[in-house]
Amino acid sequence: MQSFLFELLTMAQKKKERKPKGVIAFSELKNHYDLANDETDKRRTGRGKIGTISFDEADELFRSWLDEDSWPYDALLFDPRVFTFIFEKTSRLISNKLRGRLIPREGGDMLAAHINNELLSFQWDQATHSGSMISKWALMDLNARKYGAAFALCKWRYELAPDEKVLFDGPGMQILNNRDCLPDPAATDIESCNWFQARQYVTFQDLERVNDRARTKPVYKNLDKLRTVISQKAEKSGGDSRDINWTSRNRQISGLTTDPVGKDAAFKTVEIVTEYRKGRWITFSPRHGVILRDIANPYHNNEIPIVMLRYYPIDDDLYGMSEIEPVKGLQKAINAILSQYVDEINQKLYTPIAVGPGVRQHTLRWGKGARWIMNNPMTDFRLVESRSNAAQFFNNTYSVLVAALMNSIGETSLGVSNISRFQAEKTATEVKQLVSQRNARDNFNQTFLGEALKRQMILWHTMNQVMIFSDPEKKSYVIRIIGRDAIRYFEESGIGAYGLTEEGAKLLQENTERTMAEGGEETGIPEDFMIPMSPVSMGEEEEAIPKFSLDMSKQLGTLVIEPEDLKGNYDFIADVESMALSAGEQQMQGRKAAFNMLLSNPLVVEFLAKEKVRPKFKDLFVAWLEDVGMKDAEKFFENIPPEEMLGPPGMGQPGMGQPGMAPQGMGQPPMTMGSPMPGGPGGVAPLAPSPRARGGGTV
Repeated sequence: MQSFLFELLTMAQKKKERKPKGVIAFSELKNHYDLANDETDKRRTGRGKIGTISFDEADELFRSWLDEDSWPYDALLFDPRVFTFIFEKTSRLISNKLRGRLIPREGGDMLAAHINNELLSFQWDQATHSGSMISKWALMDLNARKYGAAFALCKWRYELAPDEKVLFDGPGMQILNNRDCLPDPAATDIESCNWFQARQYVTFQDLERVNDRARTKPVYKNLDKLRTVISQKAEKSGGDSRDINWTSRNRQISGLTTDPVGKDAAFKTVEIVTEYRKGRWITFSPRHGVILRDIANPYHNNEIPIVMLRYYPIDDDLYGMSEIEPVKGLQKAINAILSQYVDEINQKLYTPIAVGPGVRQHTLRWGKGARWIMNNPMTDFRLVESRSNAAQFFNNTYSVLVAALMNSIGETSLGVSNISRFQAEKTATEVKQLVSQRNARDNFNQTFLGEALKRQMILWHTMNQVMIFSDPEKKSYVIRIIGRDAIRYFEESGIGAYGLTEEGAKLLQENTERTMAEGGEETGIPEDFMIPMSPVSMGEEEEAIPKFSLDMSKQLGTLVIEPEDLKGNYDFIADVESMALSAGEQQMQGRKAAFNMLLSNPLVVEFLAKEKVRPKFKDLFVAWLEDVGMKDAEKFFENIPPEEMLGPPGMGQPGMGQPGMAPQGMGQPPMTMGSPMPGGPGGVAPLAPSPRARGGGTV
């Protein structure tokens, strides 16, 4: 009865709409907009900044672009060191799917933590709007290294098709352009922001189709007024144009001078800005003075739904330091010396010729075998020799600059040695030291990457607690489970087990007693007397199903999530090392070493047996086979039939040697342990059903 009343109270709270306190004037929002926009514009253009790097300049160096009009050399050579080291760092750190786990805190348990962890993993795979999650985090990493910080908007996305069909329903992640991010200038991190404004250029179709606060149709007040204002401006036939706020430097580098945003008359674009506060969201149009929405935080988590990635923090600035900023001068010096060297070589190959007044001008011809008529060849014709000797010192100068740049970014380089000025290449000791320095920087970056990933997953989890079951009529949410470890855990937890009803248990007892009295075979129990130990009702008229079930192939599971599974507080631990490029190789080498140790060292198995533990050889071997690239390694194994497992009377199992002796390895001494070989008959017994298993009956 108490649980029923609690559910009614929860449904009533969900139905009750939280209203923000007070009314915010448009002037307050516009003041925040102007203040933050002015600071962001200074970061973009570099106005008032000396020695630092702007967004536009970072894009130029990353794109290996040189301005032909202002470049003092004829050769346009750009050594793409900036692009190379940023691209390689991103590739090393973000190459695989995130592996993490939820740790239960107040009100949570381990079974619910595993359920929520699989839910987040499922949503990670489903959040493919504007790209996969790997590509989004790779773009976040690139932006953080170029500009000093990167921002992403994590909100719920409920999208409907024109025929009212649900296209997407779940949490998402949208990478924000740094030029459209307007954070609180007084903040030093995202947690200390009083507000954060995100500028977007969306179409009216998106405003009418996408919802980020509830599983209903989007509701924006004054949307008709905004449509009327924009349609009345004939010169803005496509709506609000983006180039009024900023010009895309990347499009200019590519030779695309026209910004397409705001030029399509069929899909009119409107500039909207949403000011996110911890307890309130306000959406407005800064150009037209219209407030579209003023609501309380729909996720009830008292958090700004923004994730920030920053690798090199600065004490009193929200943005960190760009990785390009310390090496900007070295990169430009390398470009200059390369172009100077090529210009000098070209001058030597095509030496200018000085022609005196004695040469008949009408006889000047260029090409093989050309003859000129002149009065005195000794004075009327000479080669113009350059006194520059830059090419002579090019190798040393270029090597020093490259070595300095690579050392400053923590990458290896075969430039000149830092120990001996007369040594042409670095020693093996120096190269090893630089590799260690690179790994140290990667580990430092992974610390901040893990914090950003943790914030994203916690935001997703808090959204799940509110949004998945925001419809009171929805009682369950079904997801697919893949992966051997996850399937095994849910199987052993007992949430997919079946038990007997009271009638089935009584019938089983009667049949067992009768069978034993008659000396016959035991009679089976009909399936009608079997019920799920953790039943889940999918509807009033539908039969209850188990909370977890497997398909016929035993490779795919179905997990039914209920509202009580999402309750409680959890902490997320992001295994960022699993995303690294070498994560799979390290894991494979570790499992291979463990497998070899178990086979070659009998003392390891013996010590484990003394602690009443036996290794799972098959699981370890299958995991290692999957690490080396063999898909679905389970299909190469089969269970031994019972009749083949028993040998002649008085003898042990076939191939097992004498009773009490473990099988001998290939050329290895026997392993003396009293228990049978792991992975053979009598393996590890399944775990008892979880205390959270719901429903009645007897196993």
